Amino acid sequence: MLERFGFSPTEGKVYQSLLSLGPTTGYAVAMELGIARANVYQALESLTRRGAARKSATVPIQYAATGPAALLAELERSFRHDLSDLENDLRSLPIGGTGQAELELLTTADHLLTRAASCVDAATDELFAVTGGWAAEVHARFPAAALRRVQIRCVALGEPAPDGASVRPVPESELRAYWGGLPVAVVADRGRAVFGVLQGGRAASGVASSALGAVPFLRHLLRREFSGA
Repeated sequence: MLERFGFSPTEGKVYQSLLSLGPTTGYAVAMELGIARANVYQALESLTRRGAARKSATVPIQYAATGPAALLAELERSFRHDLSDLENDLRSLPIGGTGQAELELLTTADHLLTRAASCVDAATDELFAVTGGWAAEVHARFPAAALRRVQIRCVALGEPAPDGASVRPVPESELRAYWGGLPVAVVADRGRAVFGVLQGGRAASGVASSALGAVPFLRHLLRREFSGA
């Protein structure tokens, strides 16, 4: 459930346990789930930092889950904040001229998928991707990248998924409501990125960039998506 939005599987289980138990200790959660206490406390602290749980100032410390409605609001706020930061970074980039940062707007599905596939082809060291069954032509480039010893980490939000991907099926209606379309995001070697959404028909909205102000930011977001996976 929560894994769709960057939480680890353990964090998802701990959150559901808090909802069931009500305010309780980390020890009680560990006993209910049969998970090592160190892992449970790590998950509880992460949930607290991300607004999914609260902890008391008492001894022993007690934890309580943030209600589903409040958590959804917090996730939306965090997502919009990240997008706002990215928008500001992108708007500050110089465009055009020799030696200046590349920033290419992608407005069709063919263009977005082709540039994403090219990004995979260019990878020599590492590749982070968030895709789904709608990005088959991007997935088709993964085997060749693997033969080049590229370290590939992919979250697939729908089937079919490439071999080795972390599959987290999400209904298309939820993806369109949350992302505004079907997401395609690829970051290669800290220096190239393609990201956007397929909006229906052959329409898309996305960006390809090698800009120092944008690529590390998107890489950070994708690495967070994989944290704890």
